[in-house]
Amino acid sequence: MAEEKADVLVIGSGAAGAALAWRLADRGAKVVCLEQGEWVKPSDYPSTRPEWETSLRRGPFHFSPNVRRLPQDYPVVSAGANPPDVLMFNAVGGSTIHWTGHFPRMHPSDFRVKTLDGVADDWPIRYEDLESYYDLNDREMGVAGLAGDPANPPRSPRPTPPLPLGVLEKL
Repeated sequence: MAEEKADVLVIGSGAAGAALAWRLADRGAKVVCLEQGEWVKPSDYPSTRPEWETSLRRGPFHFSPNVRRLPQDYPVVSAGANPPDVLMFNAVGGSTIHWTGHFPRMHPSDFRVKTLDGVADDWPIRYEDLESYYDLNDREMGVAGLAGDPANPPRSPRPTPPLPLGVLEKL
């Protein structure tokens, strides 16, 4: 077998890794993406079954690797006064296996918590510095919906109209 060389190695094919690999490959880079875990067939996702909520609380699709205990999983710290509420998945696609197509954005105030609330530190960047990247991601992913949610910062119109309700939404 001939040795092939890559320009970039991306570790992890979750939301960020997949977006980076796609963007680099689209621009001509030879990209290799390594993942800890196997391919999961979409037909095996819990969302394809009526008991989908139970599947996320038990068995091989549980949010926490400490409960799943699949060969590709590793334990995460779950002790102490404020243990993390873990949501991760080790497979091709990473935690997007649990993703519900929700595209939240941070609020402009999230970048200025020291100034506004007197806690932690302000970020060295502003929401406005990231806004064009949020918009790019919305376009690349084909984010559907309506603009104008008053609980969120103003957004450009979504690139895809709202989708009809599916089985899970109707449930």
